[in-house]
Amino acid sequence: MASLGSFLTQAFPPSPQFTEKDIPSQVGKVFLVTGGNSGIGYEVVKILYSKGGTVYMAGRNPGKINAAIEAIKSTHTASPGRIKSLILDLGDLSTIPSCVADFLAQETRLDVLWNNGGIAQVPAGSVSAQGHEAQIGTNCLGPFLLTQLLLPVLLRTAKSVPTAGVRVVWVSSGVIDLKAPPGGLLLDELAPGHHSQDKMHNYSVSKAGDWLLASELDKRVRKHGIVSVALSPGQLKAKGFDRLPWHQRWLMKPLLHEPIMGAYTELWAGLSPEVTCADGGRFALPWGRWHPSPRKDILESLKAKTEGGTGVAAEFWHWCEEQSKGYVGLGN
Repeated sequence: MASLGSFLTQAFPPSPQFTEKDIPSQVGKVFLVTGGNSGIGYEVVKILYSKGGTVYMAGRNPGKINAAIEAIKSTHTASPGRIKSLILDLGDLSTIPSCVADFLAQETRLDVLWNNGGIAQVPAGSVSAQGHEAQIGTNCLGPFLLTQLLLPVLLRTAKSVPTAGVRVVWVSSGVIDLKAPPGGLLLDELAPGHHSQDKMHNYSVSKAGDWLLASELDKRVRKHGIVSVALSPGQLKAKGFDRLPWHQRWLMKPLLHEPIMGAYTELWAGLSPEVTCADGGRFALPWGRWHPSPRKDILESLKAKTEGGTGVAAEFWHWCEEQSKGYVGLGN
Protein backbone atom coordinates (compact mmCIF):
# COMPACT_ATOMS: atom_id res chain seq x y z
CA MET A 1 0.00 0.00 0.00
CA ALA A 2 2.89 2.36 0.77
CA SER A 3 4.27 1.80 -2.73
CA LEU A 4 0.85 2.47 -4.25
CA GLY A 5 0.52 5.67 -2.25
CA SER A 6 3.96 6.79 -3.39
CA PHE A 7 3.05 6.10 -7.01
CA LEU A 8 -0.16 8.09 -6.75
CA THR A 9 1.45 11.13 -5.12
CA GLN A 10 4.08 11.20 -7.86
CA ALA A 11 1.65 10.49 -10.70
CA PHE A 12 -0.68 13.30 -9.57
CA PRO A 13 1.56 15.90 -7.92
CA PRO A 14 0.33 19.26 -6.65
CA SER A 15 1.11 22.40 -8.63
CA PRO A 16 4.75 23.57 -8.52
CA GLN A 17 5.44 26.30 -5.98
CA PHE A 18 8.93 27.17 -7.27
CA THR A 19 9.16 28.20 -10.93
CA GLU A 20 10.94 30.80 -13.08
CA LYS A 21 9.15 33.67 -11.37
CA ASP A 22 10.49 32.60 -7.96
CA ILE A 23 14.15 32.51 -9.03
CA PRO A 24 16.06 35.76 -8.49
CA SER A 25 19.03 36.91 -10.56
CA GLN A 26 21.78 34.31 -10.72
CA VAL A 27 24.44 36.71 -12.04
CA GLY A 28 27.84 35.76 -10.64
CA LYS A 29 26.89 32.16 -9.94
CA VAL A 30 28.29 29.13 -11.77
CA PHE A 31 26.35 25.95 -12.48
CA LEU A 32 27.06 22.60 -14.14
CA VAL A 33 24.28 20.46 -15.60
CA THR A 34 25.07 17.02 -17.03
CA GLY A 35 22.81 15.94 -19.86
CA GLY A 36 21.98 19.60 -20.32
CA ASN A 37 21.47 19.58 -24.07
CA SER A 38 18.10 17.81 -24.04
CA GLY A 39 15.03 17.01 -21.97
CA ILE A 40 14.90 18.15 -18.36
CA GLY A 41 18.52 19.28 -18.34
CA TYR A 42 17.91 21.57 -21.30
CA GLU A 43 15.03 23.25 -19.47
CA VAL A 44 17.18 23.67 -16.35
CA VAL A 45 19.98 25.27 -18.37
CA LYS A 46 17.54 27.55 -20.19
CA ILE A 47 16.07 28.91 -16.96
CA LEU A 48 19.46 29.37 -15.27
CA TYR A 49 20.78 31.23 -18.31
CA SER A 50 17.68 33.43 -18.47
CA LYS A 51 18.44 34.49 -14.89
CA GLY A 52 21.99 35.53 -15.76
CA GLY A 53 23.90 32.52 -14.48
CA THR A 54 27.02 31.01 -16.01
CA VAL A 55 25.95 27.51 -17.00
CA TYR A 56 28.09 24.62 -18.19
CA MET A 57 26.18 22.20 -20.38
CA ALA A 58 27.90 18.82 -20.18
CA GLY A 59 27.29 15.94 -22.57
CA ARG A 60 28.71 13.52 -25.09
CA ASN A 61 27.94 15.11 -28.43
CA PRO A 62 29.59 18.48 -29.22
CA GLY A 63 27.27 19.12 -32.17
CA LYS A 64 24.12 18.61 -30.13
CA ILE A 65 25.48 20.73 -27.27
CA ASN A 66 26.35 23.61 -29.59
CA ALA A 67 22.94 23.46 -31.26
CA ALA A 68 21.22 23.51 -27.87
CA ILE A 69 23.31 26.47 -26.72
CA GLU A 70 22.46 28.47 -29.83
CA ALA A 71 18.77 27.69 -29.44
CA ILE A 72 18.75 28.92 -25.84
CA LYS A 73 20.71 32.06 -26.65
CA SER A 74 18.34 32.91 -29.48
CA THR A 75 15.40 32.65 -27.08
CA HIS A 76 16.91 34.83 -24.36
CA THR A 77 18.85 37.42 -26.32
CA ALA A 78 18.96 39.99 -23.49
CA SER A 79 20.35 37.66 -20.80
CA PRO A 80 23.67 38.66 -19.22
CA GLY A 81 24.35 34.97 -18.59
CA ARG A 82 26.79 32.64 -20.30
CA ILE A 83 26.49 29.05 -21.51
CA LYS A 84 29.56 26.94 -22.12
CA SER A 85 30.02 23.37 -23.27
CA LEU A 86 31.78 20.51 -21.54
CA ILE A 87 32.37 17.15 -23.18
CA LEU A 88 32.07 13.99 -21.11
CA ASP A 89 30.59 10.54 -21.38
CA LEU A 90 29.31 9.42 -17.99
CA GLY A 91 29.52 5.85 -19.23
CA ASP A 92 33.27 6.17 -19.75
CA LEU A 93 35.21 7.18 -16.64
CA SER A 94 38.26 8.06 -18.71
CA THR A 95 36.47 11.12 -20.15
CA ILE A 96 35.59 12.66 -16.80
CA PRO A 97 38.99 13.90 -15.54
CA SER A 98 39.59 15.91 -18.72
CA CYS A 99 36.07 17.38 -18.47
CA VAL A 100 36.76 18.53 -14.91
CA ALA A 101 40.16 19.91 -15.94
CA ASP A 102 38.47 21.89 -18.71
CA PHE A 103 35.98 23.32 -16.23
CA LEU A 104 38.62 24.21 -13.63
CA ALA A 105 40.73 25.93 -16.26
CA GLN A 106 37.86 28.41 -16.67
CA GLU A 107 36.24 28.68 -13.25
CA THR A 108 37.22 29.06 -9.59
CA ARG A 109 33.74 28.45 -8.19
CA LEU A 110 30.80 26.08 -8.61
CA ASP A 111 27.52 26.83 -6.88
CA VAL A 112 25.35 23.91 -7.93
CA LEU A 113 26.13 20.63 -9.65
CA TRP A 114 23.13 18.88 -11.17
CA ASN A 115 23.91 15.20 -11.75
CA ASN A 116 21.05 15.11 -14.24
CA GLY A 117 22.44 13.05 -17.14
CA GLY A 118 21.83 9.33 -17.37
CA ILE A 119 20.44 6.45 -19.41
CA ALA A 120 17.38 4.26 -19.11
CA GLN A 121 15.95 1.03 -20.50
CA VAL A 122 19.15 -0.13 -22.19
CA PRO A 123 19.21 -3.79 -23.25
CA ALA A 124 20.18 -6.34 -20.61
CA GLY A 125 23.83 -7.25 -20.93
CA SER A 126 24.91 -3.73 -21.91
CA VAL A 127 28.06 -2.57 -20.16
CA SER A 128 29.90 0.70 -19.66
CA ALA A 129 33.33 1.41 -21.14
CA GLN A 130 34.90 -0.06 -18.00
CA GLY A 131 32.74 -3.20 -18.08
CA HIS A 132 30.17 -2.32 -15.43
CA GLU A 133 26.45 -2.82 -15.96
CA ALA A 134 25.65 0.10 -18.25
CA GLN A 135 23.11 1.88 -16.05
CA ILE A 136 25.15 1.51 -12.87
CA GLY A 137 28.19 2.75 -14.78
CA THR A 138 26.46 5.75 -16.34
CA ASN A 139 23.94 6.72 -13.66
CA CYS A 140 26.09 6.10 -10.58
CA LEU A 141 29.81 5.62 -11.21
CA GLY A 142 30.14 8.47 -13.70
CA PRO A 143 28.35 11.05 -11.52
CA PHE A 144 30.23 9.77 -8.47
CA LEU A 145 33.62 10.38 -10.08
CA LEU A 146 32.53 13.73 -11.49
CA THR A 147 31.35 14.85 -8.05
CA GLN A 148 34.51 13.64 -6.35
CA LEU A 149 36.73 15.53 -8.78
CA LEU A 150 34.64 18.70 -8.40
CA LEU A 151 34.45 18.47 -4.62
CA PRO A 152 37.45 20.76 -3.97
CA VAL A 153 35.89 23.64 -5.94
CA LEU A 154 32.50 23.02 -4.31
CA LEU A 155 34.12 23.19 -0.86
CA ARG A 156 36.02 26.34 -1.80
CA THR A 157 32.83 28.00 -3.04
CA ALA A 158 30.97 27.04 0.14
CA LYS A 159 33.42 29.10 2.19
CA SER A 160 32.35 32.31 0.45
CA VAL A 161 28.56 31.91 0.24
CA PRO A 162 25.73 31.51 2.79
CA THR A 163 25.16 28.08 4.28
CA ALA A 164 23.31 25.77 1.86
CA GLY A 165 24.22 28.00 -1.07
CA VAL A 166 26.29 25.21 -2.62
CA ARG A 167 24.44 22.05 -3.60
CA VAL A 168 24.78 18.72 -5.38
CA VAL A 169 21.55 17.37 -6.86
CA TRP A 170 21.35 13.68 -7.80
CA VAL A 171 18.55 12.85 -10.23
CA SER A 172 17.00 9.54 -9.26
CA SER A 173 13.54 8.19 -10.11
CA GLY A 174 10.27 7.32 -8.45
CA VAL A 175 10.66 3.82 -9.91
CA ILE A 176 12.72 2.85 -6.88
CA ASP A 177 9.58 2.74 -4.73
CA LEU A 178 8.08 0.07 -6.97
CA LYS A 179 10.97 -1.80 -8.54
CA ALA A 180 14.18 -1.48 -6.52
CA PRO A 181 15.27 -4.69 -4.74
CA PRO A 182 15.39 -4.94 -0.94
CA GLY A 183 17.64 -2.19 0.43
CA GLY A 184 17.72 -0.44 -2.95
CA LEU A 185 20.50 -2.51 -4.44
CA LEU A 186 22.25 -5.84 -3.97
CA LEU A 187 26.01 -5.44 -3.78
CA ASP A 188 26.64 -8.94 -5.14
CA GLU A 189 24.96 -7.95 -8.43
CA LEU A 190 27.58 -5.29 -9.12
CA ALA A 191 30.30 -7.78 -9.95
CA PRO A 192 30.90 -8.60 -13.65
CA GLY A 193 28.91 -11.64 -14.67
CA HIS A 194 26.40 -11.15 -11.86
CA HIS A 195 24.31 -8.43 -13.50
CA SER A 196 20.58 -8.97 -13.68
CA GLN A 197 19.10 -9.66 -17.11
CA ASP A 198 16.07 -7.52 -16.27
CA LYS A 199 16.70 -4.02 -17.66
CA MET A 200 14.05 -2.37 -15.47
CA HIS A 201 15.62 -3.99 -12.42
CA ASN A 202 19.02 -2.63 -13.43
CA TYR A 203 17.58 0.83 -13.99
CA SER A 204 15.86 0.89 -10.61
CA VAL A 205 19.06 -0.29 -8.92
CA SER A 206 21.04 2.53 -10.53
CA LYS A 207 18.46 5.11 -9.44
CA ALA A 208 18.39 3.77 -5.89
CA GLY A 209 22.17 4.00 -6.05
CA ASP A 210 21.89 7.72 -6.77
CA TRP A 211 19.98 8.23 -3.53
CA LEU A 212 22.52 6.17 -1.58
CA LEU A 213 25.35 8.30 -3.00
CA ALA A 214 23.48 11.54 -2.23
CA SER A 215 23.08 10.42 1.37
CA GLU A 216 26.70 9.39 1.75
CA LEU A 217 27.92 12.65 0.26
CA ASP A 218 25.71 14.53 2.71
CA LYS A 219 27.50 12.83 5.60
CA ARG A 220 30.78 14.21 4.29
CA VAL A 221 29.82 17.75 3.27
CA ARG A 222 26.96 18.95 5.46
CA LYS A 223 29.42 20.29 8.04
CA HIS A 224 30.86 22.48 5.28
CA GLY A 225 27.46 24.02 4.46
CA ILE A 226 26.85 21.99 1.30
CA VAL A 227 23.50 20.35 0.54
CA SER A 228 23.37 16.95 -1.19
CA VAL A 229 19.92 15.58 -2.09
CA ALA A 230 18.30 13.12 -4.47
CA LEU A 231 15.02 13.48 -6.32
CA SER A 232 12.49 12.06 -8.69
CA PRO A 233 11.93 14.70 -11.38
CA GLY A 234 8.51 13.26 -12.21
CA GLN A 235 6.93 11.14 -14.92
CA LEU A 236 7.96 13.02 -18.01
CA LYS A 237 7.99 12.74 -21.78
CA ALA A 238 11.50 11.46 -22.46
CA LYS A 239 13.33 9.25 -24.94
CA GLY A 240 13.71 6.50 -22.35
CA PHE A 241 9.98 5.82 -22.45
CA ASP A 242 10.20 5.10 -26.19
CA ARG A 243 12.00 1.87 -25.31
CA LEU A 244 9.17 0.58 -23.10
CA PRO A 245 6.75 -2.07 -24.43
CA TRP A 246 3.83 -0.48 -26.29
CA HIS A 247 1.27 -1.45 -23.66
CA GLN A 248 3.31 0.28 -20.92
CA ARG A 249 3.65 3.39 -23.08
CA TRP A 250 -0.12 3.36 -23.70
CA LEU A 251 -0.89 3.08 -19.99
CA MET A 252 1.59 5.75 -18.95
CA LYS A 253 1.00 8.32 -21.69
CA PRO A 254 -1.83 10.16 -19.86
CA LEU A 255 0.43 10.52 -16.81
CA LEU A 256 3.42 12.03 -18.61
CA HIS A 257 4.28 15.71 -18.26
CA GLU A 258 6.44 18.11 -20.24
CA PRO A 259 10.18 18.22 -19.34
CA ILE A 260 9.92 21.72 -17.87
CA MET A 261 7.92 20.29 -14.98
CA GLY A 262 10.86 18.06 -14.11
CA ALA A 263 13.08 21.13 -14.35
CA TYR A 264 10.97 22.76 -11.64
CA THR A 265 11.67 19.78 -9.37
CA GLU A 266 15.41 20.04 -10.03
CA LEU A 267 15.51 23.81 -9.62
CA TRP A 268 13.61 23.59 -6.33
CA ALA A 269 16.22 21.15 -5.00
CA GLY A 270 19.09 23.24 -6.33
CA LEU A 271 17.96 26.80 -5.58
CA SER A 272 14.94 27.01 -3.28
CA PRO A 273 15.58 28.71 0.08
CA GLU A 274 13.24 26.11 1.59
CA VAL A 275 15.99 23.51 1.17
CA THR A 276 18.57 23.62 3.97
CA CYS A 277 21.54 21.58 5.12
CA ALA A 278 19.21 19.81 7.55
CA ASP A 279 17.54 18.31 4.45
CA GLY A 280 20.75 16.71 3.25
CA GLY A 281 20.29 13.12 2.13
CA ARG A 282 16.53 13.45 1.65
CA PHE A 283 14.53 12.48 -1.42
CA ALA A 284 12.41 15.08 -3.24
CA LEU A 285 9.30 14.47 -5.33
CA PRO A 286 7.55 16.39 -8.15
CA TRP A 287 7.33 19.34 -8.35
CA GLY A 288 9.36 20.31 -5.31
CA ARG A 289 8.50 18.63 -1.95
CA TRP A 290 9.95 15.93 0.25
CA HIS A 291 8.95 12.28 -0.02
CA PRO A 292 6.33 11.72 2.70
CA SER A 293 6.85 7.95 3.07
CA PRO A 294 10.09 6.50 1.65
CA ARG A 295 10.58 2.75 1.77
CA LYS A 296 11.82 1.68 5.19
CA ASP A 297 14.31 -0.82 3.79
CA ILE A 298 16.01 1.91 1.73
CA LEU A 299 16.06 4.27 4.72
CA GLU A 300 17.81 1.49 6.63
CA SER A 301 20.37 1.25 3.81
CA LEU A 302 21.15 4.95 4.24
CA LYS A 303 22.04 4.46 7.91
CA ALA A 304 25.36 3.10 9.11
CA LYS A 305 25.33 -0.16 11.04
CA THR A 306 26.31 1.81 14.14
CA GLU A 307 23.08 3.79 13.69
CA GLY A 308 20.95 0.67 13.48
CA GLY A 309 20.94 0.53 9.70
CA THR A 310 22.37 -1.94 7.23
CA GLY A 311 25.23 0.23 5.95
CA VAL A 312 24.48 -0.57 2.30
CA ALA A 313 24.94 3.05 1.21
CA ALA A 314 28.40 3.22 2.80
CA GLU A 315 29.40 -0.07 1.16
CA PHE A 316 28.17 1.19 -2.22
CA TRP A 317 30.11 4.45 -1.77
CA HIS A 318 33.29 2.49 -1.04
CA TRP A 319 32.63 0.26 -4.06
CA CYS A 320 32.36 3.36 -6.25
CA GLU A 321 35.59 4.68 -4.76
CA GLU A 322 37.37 1.45 -5.56
CA GLN A 323 36.07 1.27 -9.13
CA SER A 324 36.94 4.88 -9.94
CA LYS A 325 40.20 5.40 -8.05
CA GLY A 326 42.32 4.80 -11.14
CA TYR A 327 40.84 7.90 -12.78
CA VAL A 328 41.42 10.37 -9.97
CA GLY A 329 44.11 12.88 -10.92
CA LEU A 330 44.25 11.95 -14.61
CA GLY A 331 43.04 15.40 -15.68
CA ASN A 332 45.73 17.30 -13.75
